[in-house]
Amino acid sequence: MNRVRFPFYGTVPLLPNLFTAANLVLGIRAITLVLRGENHYDHAAVCVMLAMLCDVMDGMAARMTNTVSRFGVEFDSLADLTSFGIAPAVMVYRQALISYDAANWRGPAHIGFLICAIYAGCAALRLARFNARVGDETTSFMGLPSPAAAGVVAAYFMLSESGLLPDALCAFLSNWILPFVTAALGILMVSSIRYPAPVKRDLWRRRHFVYFALAAGVLALIIASRGATLFALFSGYVIWGLVQHVRAPQAAGDTLPGATSEQDEEED
Repeated sequence: MNRVRFPFYGTVPLLPNLFTAANLVLGIRAITLVLRGENHYDHAAVCVMLAMLCDVMDGMAARMTNTVSRFGVEFDSLADLTSFGIAPAVMVYRQALISYDAANWRGPAHIGFLICAIYAGCAALRLARFNARVGDETTSFMGLPSPAAAGVVAAYFMLSESGLLPDALCAFLSNWILPFVTAALGILMVSSIRYPAPVKRDLWRRRHFVYFALAAGVLALIIASRGATLFALFSGYVIWGLVQHVRAPQAAGDTLPGATSEQDEEED
């Protein structure tokens, strides 16, 4: 099925940039909600999720209207850095890492600031590498995409604020697990691990109605589960890339003995 294109040739790419601007505004809103000092982490997490939706929509709108531009790519990266790099880092710092810097045992080291800088800095490096090597990431991503990393953090806050987990467990996870997970997500963003890019595959264009219905069903499940489904989806995506990366060398090593034996038989 041919992809539908609208006759917007030679016009200002207004629609994609509007989605990108909404992405940026939602990221700023998430930061301001957290800095107010009240318990608005769930609302900030929703803003990050909505920014992620806008990030998908601006790319789709640019391709459908044939208004892809260098300006749009750079603008999108700046918006992504705000929504998926700085906003999650501020959320984690305000929730958990600020206590590390305020503790008496910290000495000269600001551990909370260090973890926050690692995540935000790696997000910036990830986006810069994507812009420099956009042609190499047509079917898969090198390194964890910044929206996926932000999705894990935002989904955790939605889950912790939903009341599904005991308060004692949430306090333990926030103080001792979340900081290490945040640093690990930052490192994964600049790693060489390949992650799938399902939005860029042809199957979305060939059976767009089927996947639209599937997305609607997932959205209903997300609303009903109050963050648990989102956390499972984003965490599963991160783990999937790690598992495939570990299995790839093993699969390649399993094929080497067979190939060697076949070569020996041909020489005999």
